[in-house]
Amino acid sequence: MLIKSTLDCDHELQPLPDHVKGNVMSSFSEFCADFFKRYFELHPTEAIHYGVEGHDHRLHDYTDEAYREEKAFAEESLKRLKQVSVKGLTKDETIDYALMEGRLTIDNYEFNKEDYRLRSPESYLSTPHFYILTVRPTNDVIGNLLSRLEQSPQIVEQGIANLSRKEANPPKLWTEIAIESAKGGLSFLDTLSNIPKVKEAVKDPQPLQASVEKAKIATQRFCDFLESNLLARSTGTYAVGAEHYHLLLKKRHFLNHDAEGLLVLGEKLFAETKNELAALAEEIAPGKGIEQAALRIQQQHPSSSELLPTYQKAMEAAREFVREKRLVTFPPREELRVIHTPEFERHQIPFAAYLSPSPKDPAQIGYYYVTPVTEDDLLREHNWTGLENTSVHESYPGHHLQFTVANSIREASTLPRLMNESSVFYEGWALYCEQLMQEEGFLKTKEHRFVMLKDRLWRALRIIIDVKTQTGRMSYDEAADLMVRELHFPRPQAEGDLNWYSQAPSIPMGYALGWSIINRIRAREKERLGARFDLRAFHDRLLSSGSISLPLVEKRHFTE
Repeated sequence: MLIKSTLDCDHELQPLPDHVKGNVMSSFSEFCADFFKRYFELHPTEAIHYGVEGHDHRLHDYTDEAYREEKAFAEESLKRLKQVSVKGLTKDETIDYALMEGRLTIDNYEFNKEDYRLRSPESYLSTPHFYILTVRPTNDVIGNLLSRLEQSPQIVEQGIANLSRKEANPPKLWTEIAIESAKGGLSFLDTLSNIPKVKEAVKDPQPLQASVEKAKIATQRFCDFLESNLLARSTGTYAVGAEHYHLLLKKRHFLNHDAEGLLVLGEKLFAETKNELAALAEEIAPGKGIEQAALRIQQQHPSSSELLPTYQKAMEAAREFVREKRLVTFPPREELRVIHTPEFERHQIPFAAYLSPSPKDPAQIGYYYVTPVTEDDLLREHNWTGLENTSVHESYPGHHLQFTVANSIREASTLPRLMNESSVFYEGWALYCEQLMQEEGFLKTKEHRFVMLKDRLWRALRIIIDVKTQTGRMSYDEAADLMVRELHFPRPQAEGDLNWYSQAPSIPMGYALGWSIINRIRAREKERLGARFDLRAFHDRLLSSGSISLPLVEKRHFTE
């Protein structure tokens, strides 16, 4: 067992292999092999998410030297990629090429725009990199945990040094989020040794406990620094600006929309959905309006102690229904576990979320997170009707089935695709699944339709908020007020949602936009094929390219 107590910092740029010397790269596949080998050397904590071995013992290096190498690597990689001829590439290789070109274009823009190390305090917290070792396959869970725990104080010191520079100016919101993450991280570290996977693997608990204590001291030191030093200096903005936002639309999602066109679409969908919702509210609660109709549904909910088994039962029912109705072809292996949201993530996940399996996980185990709550306002959001709708979105035929299907298809699970997923597809698909399961009779009551429309209203509002906040036309508080007013969310739920929006420009708009694109493609295919249209075949074809940009999928599989 090899334990590294310090960071691997010997990341000098390697000389070009013989086959890439000169002016022309010999093949796209060789470019990818060279690129990803070096990429994961520079970004080791990402490797486990894609089933890439050899990096699970390491943490990211935030020193100036490592940052310069990251930046130079991104610049050199884009130059190398542009030397690769696209002639002779298959249709699927052409898609992978486009994804890599888009990613590297964005990476270079962002490196030239700002130093991410001076804006993101949460980056220096290693808790997610401890946790992932407990839920993903890894070659030596205890050895890798010990290594990362021992490295974490050094990461904290790098963070304090970088964020102490006069040019460091994160948004106040992000510093506040980092403080909450640090506190949650301390709670997680207190329970780490009791996690079943850790408990089963540890032979001598003493070294693990000693490393945990070091990580706790470092985490507390970083939390104290954030609260007593950085918070008062955090006056930056999280809005990326119009130019950056447009680049994300074009090069991450491959959309023809610009921000203005997207805003018009969001406002139109919001108005249409609100009218539908108001009409249905009149049927459910005559003369009471949307808020009272929602409250009537929300008053029927399980107790806090019943949440996990209730979500488990809803997930299992959805899985069985999808199988019986043959709505999507299931992959050879998949499993979904319903568990509590990790403590360090609960401030950004008010209710539920999903963690997909690594493509190399032989069992294809995904995790359906449910955040435990006790407050009545928040518990109402876990109402019986709503949690059934959420389970369709997160589990079957939603996120879990989509990602495990992709992992079972070679063309859909290449590294260029796995590392360049688009919310327009993976969130658009999950929102479409809510509609699909109503159409097919699983979510069959008026109340189910009401919840679906209310959730679609929420996703339409996300387009508006994403565009306006990220282009500097709406403040955080204005967005929170809008969500409370229009969606009748408790303020903590609205803020929890906005916290992740702030760190994920162009992701929130993907839900409703993707839903609309999938419906458009389906309608066109129905018209084209007539009686020959088969719903399962349509879904299988749609999911066969992975969770990448929908326009690329449409061009690959639905353009004659």
